[in-house]
Amino acid sequence: MALCVQALDPTWYGGELTRQEAEEALRDVDQDGAFVVRDSSKGRAEHPYTLMVLNEDKIYNIKIRKQEEMFFLGTGLHNDKSFPGVREIITHHAHAPLLLIDAPDRGGSETHRLLCRLLHPVGLNKTIG
Repeated sequence: MALCVQALDPTWYGGELTRQEAEEALRDVDQDGAFVVRDSSKGRAEHPYTLMVLNEDKIYNIKIRKQEEMFFLGTGLHNDKSFPGVREIITHHAHAPLLLIDAPDRGGSETHRLLCRLLHPVGLNKTIG
């Protein structure tokens, strides 16, 4: 996995940030499109990273999956676009909006779908005090 880490940009890669630390860093930026990629807490080869995005005051956690030598976002239910690396996912979604799916609250029945570009990177260089 060391080769993958070398290809990750420290302006948006947070490494071993916990979910709470990453959320705090995103809320500090407090702008739609703020994002960070962190190591998955599961630590599995098929789900090495998580993309966290702030949009409309809500934080979305999106799996970055790896299958063979390609990377995919999410669970695979709504997106099957593949990328050769995490850097390419970030570059693509800086220009092409990312579909964010907001699950309904327990009482609600409507799923909200929002589009958001990755605009404000929050990585290691911005979270280490």
